[in-house]
Amino acid sequence: MNAPLSAQADAGAMLDQMHQQFLAGPLARYDAAALQAWRPLRHSLWRRLQPLMSLQAGMRSASVRIDDHQLSYWQGGNLSGPTLLLLHGFGASRENWAFIAPHLASQFRLLVPDLPGFGGSEFRFGADYALGAQVDRLAALIQTLNCGPVFVAGSSMGGAIAAQLAARHPDCVSAVCLMNAAGAPGRRMSVLESGVAAGRNYLAPQRRGDAAMVFQICLHRRHRLLGMGLSWVMAGEMCHRHPVNHYLFGHLVASLQDTWQRLVDIQAPTFVLWGDSDRVLDPSCSDVFAERIADCQVMVMPGVGHLPMLEEPAETARLLRDFWISKTEYSV
Repeated sequence: MNAPLSAQADAGAMLDQMHQQFLAGPLARYDAAALQAWRPLRHSLWRRLQPLMSLQAGMRSASVRIDDHQLSYWQGGNLSGPTLLLLHGFGASRENWAFIAPHLASQFRLLVPDLPGFGGSEFRFGADYALGAQVDRLAALIQTLNCGPVFVAGSSMGGAIAAQLAARHPDCVSAVCLMNAAGAPGRRMSVLESGVAAGRNYLAPQRRGDAAMVFQICLHRRHRLLGMGLSWVMAGEMCHRHPVNHYLFGHLVASLQDTWQRLVDIQAPTFVLWGDSDRVLDPSCSDVFAERIADCQVMVMPGVGHLPMLEEPAETARLLRDFWISKTEYSV
């Protein structure tokens, strides 16, 4: 059931207010010269480990030209099965899905891109990285690879993109999972949102010591050893990407209102999945999504933070499979 119009208007106004506060603060400023000169690292500890992550996930790497961007992606799994498109969140890459991919590979054809501007996909200063532009690129990817309609699962920023993809390109999407997704305001302010309001983006570290904070707020505290390991491996890469991620974050915040407005247009069956200990996007966001989407069910996972596919890959995979079976004509 949809929420009263007054409540929905209040939520939309909250997103607009957050955007205006962002524009007035230090996070809205960026160094154009640094962005024009920026190039990806060729050698880092994280770069050395990425081929091993691909091997562990059972995926093969490929790339394709989409909208003047060279887009890198993983593909694999059951090539005769339904396609599952997995979309990572802000500041992340396809490797976020490495732990869950083996649990899904026997049932689904897996398509796991690095979103344009992120990971191994091309970044072009001056290009449009608003959520709507990313959605159109993914629709073009689905058409180019001739793999639609897809079941799409998006994490955080990827969830906002998945929601818009379902709303704006319904022929491309058969079902959608919004996993700790951006695009709907919570009823409580999260740690990330409090930081942004104070002029600090915890998801775009500038110094190696800041990288640990990313995983402290993204993962449940029982996964602190995993977080420490990831921050040690990825700190150099994350800090090198700071100018780019800082710039991309502005595009994300500026276009969250677009996702909110499009939620009522989603007709595909929708599964909202959240961790009850999320400190990036408050779990109360899940109810707000459900109030706005017609065919929607919600599951909150206990003892899980912002990244269910990293923290509980087997259980998250089971929930995705069960939802797919319950909402489609396919058996997996």
